[in-house]
Parts: sequence; C-alpha cells; structure tokens
Amino acid sequence: MHEQVLIVEDEQDVVELLRYNLEKENYRVMVALSGEEALEIVQCQMPDVVLLDIMLPQLNGWEVCRILRGGAKGKSVPIIMLTALSSVEARIQGLTLGADDYVSKPFSIRELMLKIRKLIDRQMTLKMIQAKAQEQDTSLKYLVHELKNSMNVIGGFSALGLRKQGTQDYLRTINVAAAHAESLLNDVSLLSRIENQKGSLPMESLDISSIVEEVVDIFRDTAKSRQIEIVLKNKISSLITGNSTAIRQVLMNLLSNAVKYNRYGGRVWITVERMLDGVDISITDEGCGILQDETPKIFNKFYRAVGSEQIKGAGLGLYIVKLLIEAMGGKISAVSGPGVGSTFTVSFQRLKTVLEDPDKNKDKVTHAS
Repeated sequence: MHEQVLIVEDEQDVVELLRYNLEKENYRVMVALSGEEALEIVQCQMPDVVLLDIMLPQLNGWEVCRILRGGAKGKSVPIIMLTALSSVEARIQGLTLGADDYVSKPFSIRELMLKIRKLIDRQMTLKMIQAKAQEQDTSLKYLVHELKNSMNVIGGFSALGLRKQGTQDYLRTINVAAAHAESLLNDVSLLSRIENQKGSLPMESLDISSIVEEVVDIFRDTAKSRQIEIVLKNKISSLITGNSTAIRQVLMNLLSNAVKYNRYGGRVWITVERMLDGVDISITDEGCGILQDETPKIFNKFYRAVGSEQIKGAGLGLYIVKLLIEAMGGKISAVSGPGVGSTFTVSFQRLKTVLEDPDKNKDKVTHAS
C-alpha cells in the first residue's frame, strides 16, 4: 500500500508542484486548502505525513499543528511545516508546537522528498518497536495468567495437605501443577512464536483421557468449594496427536472458566467423543451464558464479555486456547445463550495408525465432584 501525504496549502501552484512530485514517487496525495479541512481529513483518513503551510486563512498552520498534537489522531503523525517565514523564531515556534521538521520556501523538491522518506521510515521503525513491545507484553501476560492458575492449585492443595491425614492425592495434584508451571516457564516464548507463525509446537502421540482426568483432578476441590459437581461422561481411551503442555493448558483454561463462571451449586459436564478422524472434548457449564452477538468476539485478545467485569480476568484465556488449538491443527467452537450456560468444544486430530475398539469403555460415567 502506498503511503499517504496530506498537503495543507492554499496556493494552488504550490499544491500542483507538490502533488506532481509526490505522485511521481508513488505517494498517494490528499489536499486541504484550509486548516479546518486538514483537521477533518486527519480525523477520517490518517496520513503518513502532513506538509503544513503556516500562512493559511483563518486557522493558521501553527494552530493546526497545536490541535493535531493535542488530539489522539494527530498525536503521532509526522508534520513538516512549509513557510516563507525564515526567521529563527518562526522555526523554533513550529518545532515547539510539535512539528517534526521545517522547510522554508522556496524549497528544494529533492530535499523535501528526502525529509518525507526519512520521517516515514522513522515512523515505520517506531511501529515495529511498538509491535515488538506489545508481543513481549502479551507473552508476559500469558505467562502470568497461566502460572497464576498453577500456583492457585499448588497453594490450595498444599494447604489441604497440611490440615488433613492421607495427603498422597493432594501431593500428586501439587506435583502435576508444579510440572505444568515448569513447562510454561520452559515455553515462555511460546505465545509470541505462535502469534507470529515463526515457530511450531512439538507434537507427539498422547492419551487424551489421561490428560482429561488429570485436569479434572486439579479442579475437583475448587469446584467443591462452590458446591459444583464435575461430571466426566463416557470416559474413553484414545490416542491423539498434540502437545501435552498445550493440551493441558487448553483444558485447564476451559475447565477453570466453566467453574468460575458457573452458578453456585451447578454442574460441569465433560464429554469425550471419538469422531471419524479425531476426538472432540466438550465442556458444558450451567452459568449465566453469553449474549449471542458477543459469542464471536470471546476468542479475541483482551476481550471480556458483558457481565464478566466482576470476575477477575485478563481477557487472554480463550484467546490462548484458540491459538494453541489451531497451532496443533485442531478447532474450537462455542455455543451459548443467556441463562442456558455455555458449551465449548475442542477437536483434536486422532493418531491414524492406532486401531481402537470403538466399544471399549463405552457409556462409562465418572462423577468427579
């Protein structure tokens, strides 16, 4: 896409001279004949550079520059001031108001084109730096978000273990949560690599049922504290292709949400089902549900649905789930409605080479409440 340059100039000869040379350099040109028109254009179409004449009728260039720098839209747009005023005071005033550069009339077209190119390149570099900083910030928030879940489990079960006899089960759950936290720390750059499609997840054959049971065990006591029953339906053994850390994280996020957003005394249903070429895992809660027009947005980064403000969260959980599922070649879908709860279904690819008995363990139901 060609960069856009806004010419703010009331002298038609100067406008045509600038337009001709800018278009020759493949810039897209917009023209404003007054300061008021320039401000309207910036609000609607953000230019990459503004060439701003000072001696404009009514609203002069200095005032336009001041208004642009005071608003959200024009705060960062590069501004080159063009004027017949050549005094040092005029130059200083323009730079003080926030202009990036100053060119006196008559000017050298070649010099002006170099200044425009330099400012655009500088702006592109700044955007790249900001994007990189955003990636690092997202990765840090991801790590904090997921480690917090693991540390809550470790803290909760260690407290129970200190108060009760026969702590073997608690210690086992603590060990699983600690191992998961260590995996997250080892993969701290995972989210950034996947977001930028510069890395892939190491894949292996995994027994999905063992991971599901492991995650259910982690949340059993958290659910009990709110009198929520977790029901694991048709427990089946099936080998899939995936990444153990990513799958565990997906299921932990979904089950955590199903408990957190559920009604007090409600249920969470977990269904594992063999499909033609994969395995579907559905997690259903009896919570307040999600508005229909909000459902497509829930996988967006930092998005939080209406009604969730009172529950702590960063708006990263479902975004991370979708990112990890798709990185493993799987899919995720959600069905929800106000007052009817929500069902999230994740689809994993089944290991093609393994022959499984479709009737094995059929229709078993385990209550994990």
